[in-house]
Amino acid sequence: MAEVLSQQQIDDLLGSLQSGSMDFQEIEEQTSGPKVKDYDFLSPKKFTREQIKLLQNIFESFSRLFSLHLSGVLRMNCQAEVVQVEEEEYKEFGNALNESVLIGIMGLHNADYGIEDKQIIVEMSRPISFCIMDRLLGGNGTGYQIDRDYTEIELSLLEYLFRKIAPILKDAWGNYVDVEHTMDGIETNSQLIQFIQPDESAAIVVIEVTLNELKGNLNICLPASSLEEIFKIFDSKYVKVNRKLDPEQEKIRRKQILNSLEDTPLTVSAILGKTDITVKDLLELRSGDVIPLESPVEGDPVVLQVEKLKWFRGKVGVKKKNYAVQIEKVLR
Repeated sequence: MAEVLSQQQIDDLLGSLQSGSMDFQEIEEQTSGPKVKDYDFLSPKKFTREQIKLLQNIFESFSRLFSLHLSGVLRMNCQAEVVQVEEEEYKEFGNALNESVLIGIMGLHNADYGIEDKQIIVEMSRPISFCIMDRLLGGNGTGYQIDRDYTEIELSLLEYLFRKIAPILKDAWGNYVDVEHTMDGIETNSQLIQFIQPDESAAIVVIEVTLNELKGNLNICLPASSLEEIFKIFDSKYVKVNRKLDPEQEKIRRKQILNSLEDTPLTVSAILGKTDITVKDLLELRSGDVIPLESPVEGDPVVLQVEKLKWFRGKVGVKKKNYAVQIEKVLR
């Protein structure tokens, strides 16, 4: 698996190449040796491997729903695929953005769990956005080679598009956590986004969008602070927690359960014996025929079943002119 370089690593690499201070022989020796990944203990990871996998599953579902929506609205071949889900600091994501961008700010809400004022960022590449607008305005989708700022009319159209993305995000999350998504605003200048601190960890989801022959990205930035409460809800619902119960409390709980089951009717049957016969013998049986059993007449105890469970072992006898079984041993 190829490692994705951060913006700082790319800048350092380009600077070394331009200054001529890079030793290519040293690079070759490093790549052929054991791979060691740096870990910054001052900025520990905020997302576990299971949480990253969860986001991968959620946005794979979102990609399928989003591609179906675009295909229906634009009436053209549309595909969306998750190509990367990783954790990085927000400043690395922000440094990679161009000066003129298209960013939708989406809100996360769940009144039952007190999730309010949480937001994520959805950044759409310029060619994809202009291609979508060209199709919405009746074009053939090829008018995307445009190098200028968005007009007010175009931003209104794109705001409509992001409003349609909100319920798709809700459906994708709905398989795991019930979270409402709202369209809170559109920004074309990444410097104006202030609700995320530069050193805050964020999960970055990169979705490749293909419109006919055009390819572009839909980049989704999910700050750790926005997902913290959501992951708590998910863990409380789906993660099994091993708890050591107090023996006294467990005894009381067991007694309460048994008390509630005392009046439940049960079928108790005594198995006197069994035997095997062929289908031919079964079809030839008539009234008065005798079937020998494997159990002897006297001596061996019989098994008593409660419903279909072997529960007791007893001895056959007679009580008040009726056959009876005296319990001799409890099997459970």
